[in-house]
Amino acid sequence: MNSPAGKAILARARNGDYAHPGEEEAIAAAVDGLPRERIHRLLDVGCGRGGTADWFWRHGWGEVTGVDIDAASIEYARMRYPGVRFLQQDVCRMERPQFQGFDLVYLFTALYAIPDQTEALRRMRMAARPGGILLLVDYTRPAAQPPPPELGPEIGNPIEFETVGDTLAATGWKLQTREDWTPRFAVWYENLLERFARERDWIVDTHGPDWYGYVTGWYEALWKALGARRLGGTLVRATTREPARFAAEPFLPLIHGGEGAEP
Repeated sequence: MNSPAGKAILARARNGDYAHPGEEEAIAAAVDGLPRERIHRLLDVGCGRGGTADWFWRHGWGEVTGVDIDAASIEYARMRYPGVRFLQQDVCRMERPQFQGFDLVYLFTALYAIPDQTEALRRMRMAARPGGILLLVDYTRPAAQPPPPELGPEIGNPIEFETVGDTLAATGWKLQTREDWTPRFAVWYENLLERFARERDWIVDTHGPDWYGYVTGWYEALWKALGARRLGGTLVRATTREPARFAAEPFLPLIHGGEGAEP
C-alpha cells in the first residue's frame, strides 16, 4: 500500500491522510502522559502524506518536520499542510546539522518498512537532543519467527516485541515503556475493513476492481494474523541514553501488557 493509489485509498477509507491504524485515536493514546511542556521540536519519520504531522501541528505541539523517502507523498503533504516542514529524505541518510535537537522523534507504522532498522534508529538517535523521546507505534512478531508469509513483502520486518529493548540499547536509546497494542490493532483493522466495504464504489470507480480486491484481501489477512497473534502491534517509548535530567525521570513505568492503558 505504499504506492500513490494505495495511499489514496487508505486516506479515503480513514477520512484523512493517515498511514497507520487507529488514526487520531491512536495518536492521542500514544502521546498520553508525555511531558508536553518539554516538547517543542518534533520529527515525524515516515510521514507519508502528512496527516499525522499535521495533527501534532494543529494541536499545538510545536514545530514539526516530516520526512519520507517518497517524493510524491512529500509533494502532496507540502501542498496540503503548509504549517509543517516536509522533506524528502531517507532516514538512514539523515545528517547533522539539518537533523539535530529534536525533543520528540516519532514513527507510526513506519519502522517495519525500513530495510535497515538499526541504522534508522541510530540516525534518529543522532537527531534527538539529550533526553529526547522516541515514540514508536508499529507491528510486532514473536521472537525468532518470520512475519506471516501470506502478507508477502508488504509487511516488511516487524520488530520483535520481546527484544525491542536490546535493539534500542544498541542504537543509543533507553527503553521506557513497552505496551502490547495487538487488541487495539485488531479492532482498528476490523473497522478499516468495514470502511473499505462502504467505499467500494469509489475505490472501483477510481482505481478499478483489482485494487478493491487487493486491499480487502490483504487487510483481511492482516486482521486474521492479528487475531491469531501471529502478528502484533505495540507502543514503545524510549529516551536517549545520556545522563540528562529528563532521562533520569521516566514518564511511565515499564509496561509489558498495556491492555489497561485504554484512553
